[in-house]
Amino acid sequence: MQITGEKALTNISENGYYSAIYVLEDGTEIALDELFDGLDEHIQADTFMHLEVQINGGIEEDGTTLSLETNVINLPLRYTNQLKKLILTEKEDNDVYLYMIVENPNVSQSRLKISLASSVAAYLDESDSVKSKISNWFDEQLAHIVTVQQELEKEETATETKE
Repeated sequence: MQITGEKALTNISENGYYSAIYVLEDGTEIALDELFDGLDEHIQADTFMHLEVQINGGIEEDGTTLSLETNVINLPLRYTNQLKKLILTEKEDNDVYLYMIVENPNVSQSRLKISLASSVAAYLDESDSVKSKISNWFDEQLAHIVTVQQELEKEETATETKE
């Protein structure tokens, strides 16, 4: 699937993309079925999409946000100013990609990690394998976050014990 640079910039600058947010509390099983249903429903739209799962209030409340987005560049759609500089309006044949995003204070120094799931065209051909890749990647990121949190708790306990 392709999109013109002009249409891509219009989607981004005018918030002309589909967006859905699912809210979960910690300890709740993260069922990606709703996320995948939204993905299947909107992946072929001529506008971009942003689907997110907020755990414990999401990144805004130091929780975790898992997102799927379509875009021509691997930056979140909310980075409007940067995207305006990187997307060329005159380019007629921008490939559209599906990106996986995780945001958490313990995922990286920038609190953000982005990875390519596939092109939209590849998703349409092999959706089950791409969904598996997405599930595995989110599982790996969440496991990493838990490991870092446990290490920080151990360090904090050790510091308190010394005092």
